[in-house]
Amino acid sequence: MSKKVWLVTGGSKGLGLILTKALLKNGHQVITTSRNKETLIQKVGPQSASFLPVSLSLTDETAIEQVIELAVKKFGRIDVLVNNAGYMVAGAVEDLTDKEVRACFDINVFGTLNMMRAVMSIMRMQKSGYIINTSSISGLYAGEFESTYAGTKFAINGITQAFADEVKPFGIHVINVAPGYLRTEFLSENSYMMSQSVSEPYKKSVEERLGFVAKMNGNQAGDPEKVAALYMKIVEMNEPPLELMVGSDAYEVALDMSNQKIQMTEKYQKLSESVDFIKKEESR
Repeated sequence: MSKKVWLVTGGSKGLGLILTKALLKNGHQVITTSRNKETLIQKVGPQSASFLPVSLSLTDETAIEQVIELAVKKFGRIDVLVNNAGYMVAGAVEDLTDKEVRACFDINVFGTLNMMRAVMSIMRMQKSGYIINTSSISGLYAGEFESTYAGTKFAINGITQAFADEVKPFGIHVINVAPGYLRTEFLSENSYMMSQSVSEPYKKSVEERLGFVAKMNGNQAGDPEKVAALYMKIVEMNEPPLELMVGSDAYEVALDMSNQKIQMTEKYQKLSESVDFIKKEESR
C-alpha cells in the first residue's frame, strides 16, 4: 500500500474518527477537520509530522481555502479527499422548518461541494487524486421522516456522477460510497436529531420510528473498522468504482430498489411514450 496524504472531514467521531486513526496507524499523512479542533486532538492526538488537526466550518469557503494551503504547505500535496462530514435531521416534511432543512443541506451537500472545488486546483496540478463522497443507504431509499437527510444523499449521488466525468480527463477518480447502517454513534440520541416540532398527527408514527432507531443502534450490520480498510483499498485501484454499496444491507437495498424501478418503468411504458411526437407518416 502506497503512503498517501489524506484530507478527511468530520473526523471527531464516527467513521471519520475511525478512518483517521486507521490511516495514521498505516503510515499515511492525514489532515482531519472538525468543528472543534480540541475534541479532535483529545481523541486522536496532537499535531505531528503525520497528523494535522484543524477546526473548520464547511460553509466557510475562505477557511476551507486556508486549510488547503496549510495542508499543502505541511505535506506538499493532497492525494485523497474524503467528504465524510454530515448529519441527520429527521421529521415530517410538514414539521421541519426551512432553517432545519437548509442547515442539513448546507453541511451534507454544499459543504461537500465546497471541499470538492477547493481541492481541484491541487489535484489537477498533480494530475492525480481520489475523491470519496459519502452518500448513504438513504440515498437509495428514502424512509419516512428522513426526507431531508435522504434528499441530501440523493443530491450527492447526482453531483458525484456528473463531477466524476468532468474531472476524469485530469487523472482524478471520484467514488460515491453508499454505506448501510454502520456500528457508530450515528443513531444515538445525540446524532439522530429530530425536528424541534413534532405535531400531533405525526407523534405516534415518529415515536415508532424512534423506537426502531433505538433498537437498531448497537446492532448495525456494518463494521466501521472494515470500512476504513476498504477506503484504503479503493484508492489503490487504477479503476475504482464510480458507485459502491458499503455493507450487505446497502447492497440488498440497491438491488431491491433497482428491480422496483425497472418494474415501475416497464409497467408505465405506454404512459411514458404517450407524449412523444408522432411523425406524419406514422399517423396515416
